[in-house]
Amino acid sequence: MWRKALTLRLLILATLWSLIVLVVAGVALTAAYRETAEADFAKRLESSLLNLVATTDFKPDATVVAFPALADPQYRSVLSGWYWQIERTASGDVIARSPSLAGETLVMPDTRDVPLDPEYRRRAVIGAPRGERVSAVEQRIVAGTQDIDITFILTGSRADLEAGIAGFRSQIVFYLSLFGAGLVAITMALAAFAMRPLRRIRSALQDVVTGDRDRLEGDFPTEIAPLVSEINTLIAANRRTVERARTHAGNLAHALKTPISVLRNEAIGKKGALADQVREQAANMERQVAYHLDRARMAANSRVIGVATPVRPTLESLKRAMDRIHADRAIAFKIKCPAALRFRGEKQDLEEMLGNLIDNAHKWARKRVNAKVIAERGASHFILAIDDDGPGIPADQREHVFQRGNRLDEATPGSGLGLAIVEELVTLYGGNLVLLDSPLGGLRVRLRLPLAGGEIGNSSE
Repeated sequence: MWRKALTLRLLILATLWSLIVLVVAGVALTAAYRETAEADFAKRLESSLLNLVATTDFKPDATVVAFPALADPQYRSVLSGWYWQIERTASGDVIARSPSLAGETLVMPDTRDVPLDPEYRRRAVIGAPRGERVSAVEQRIVAGTQDIDITFILTGSRADLEAGIAGFRSQIVFYLSLFGAGLVAITMALAAFAMRPLRRIRSALQDVVTGDRDRLEGDFPTEIAPLVSEINTLIAANRRTVERARTHAGNLAHALKTPISVLRNEAIGKKGALADQVREQAANMERQVAYHLDRARMAANSRVIGVATPVRPTLESLKRAMDRIHADRAIAFKIKCPAALRFRGEKQDLEEMLGNLIDNAHKWARKRVNAKVIAERGASHFILAIDDDGPGIPADQREHVFQRGNRLDEATPGSGLGLAIVEELVTLYGGNLVLLDSPLGGLRVRLRLPLAGGEIGNSSE
């Protein structure tokens, strides 16, 4: 499903890309901060070491005369990780140590592993008395005239350094997450804005399908304008194709009806088996030609784009026609239909379907015929129920009446093609036709037909 949704695909790609970029940025920023923090930490240790060296004075035998006292209170806090130690280089004997060491001794790596630089200084990460890791800087002081060779060691707790780095990392994660969420939100907003023309095209196409407009119109972006033009060309080509199909069907009807009429007229008034057979076959050909031409016309009409027919005016027109045709029987025909409801299809087809069904209902009804249309707002189809109070049709015989030429009562006028044509036409429009028992006691014919867009309106009688 996500592969078919452009907006969702864009969201996923934007999220993945943002995640990759932000992770790389977070790692790079943290690494840069760590490098800076390490350098600052090393400078702080070196500064404290120089201060330690500067405040220490020795006798010629390397005995401490002035005891160093660094200002930082951490060097007085027991086992704080901040330590200093002064020792004789040759023997390793400790001359003095910070109160924070609590009598413990700092041990630096062998000079073969971590050699001194040209300034007799080296740096290392060593183990402290509590087992924690501390950063250490060592300075060797050699005074040849006084025969002094002393080593100063000063350490700083890496816990403070790592805590600072961890705090920076947390802030980076928080702010980069906010930035990433904002970036994704902006991407989605841009995607929604970019998709607006496509939504306008979709809405306009729905209006074309429902008959509210003939073609796509509007000011569309340059990238989409060719698509709109091609769609309009397709709509126009569809209409031309349908018109040609109608014209061909009409021409074929005229071409066939004339010779059939000649045959039928030649046989009228003549006697004999041959004349009877000619009349029978001519009538049969007329029915077949009418049926197949109707099918061709229906197939063409059902493919028309952008045609909508009001239902209530069609029902009212048929009511007036039925009142005239069946005036001698005084059938009470009632209509209940929303005023603005429209059928998504040709008026001629709607008249064909409803005319056949309503005429059949009048032929079989005793006193009453009702036509009721039900449509829910937002639905794609509407339901039309035609009821009569006639004898009805037994359930086991209802499928039989949809077959061409079949009539349950041969005494009732008709060719037997009406219901078959109606069912095929309903099917072509994507609907269905069902025969049921009517609340009036006779037959109910229920049609499900495509609904055109727009307001449905209120039902009226």
